[in-house]
Amino acid sequence: MSFFKDLFFPPHPAGIFYPFSVKCKRCGEIIRGRVNVYNEPSMELDEKGKPYYTCRKVLIGNGYCFEKIEVVFKFDESKRMLDREISGGEFVED
Repeated sequence: MSFFKDLFFPPHPAGIFYPFSVKCKRCGEIIRGRVNVYNEPSMELDEKGKPYYTCRKVLIGNGYCFEKIEVVFKFDESKRMLDREISGGEFVED
């Protein structure tokens, strides 16, 4: 099971950036983005007081569609991906 988790949620980012791709639910355009895991995420505390980091991004494509795609990433203290959410599209693998 760990193999699939590492496949879809890489344990470590590629360098300082975590690259991702999304597909717009309205027009189907593929939009690429990245998160600088050392500068962009903000620290928050869970209900037990343990710190984690979140980063929210809003993406808009280059075409004629101006649908907003919002993604939220959650990282642990080692900047490994814990969770990700999306609205307005879906995640796609490169």
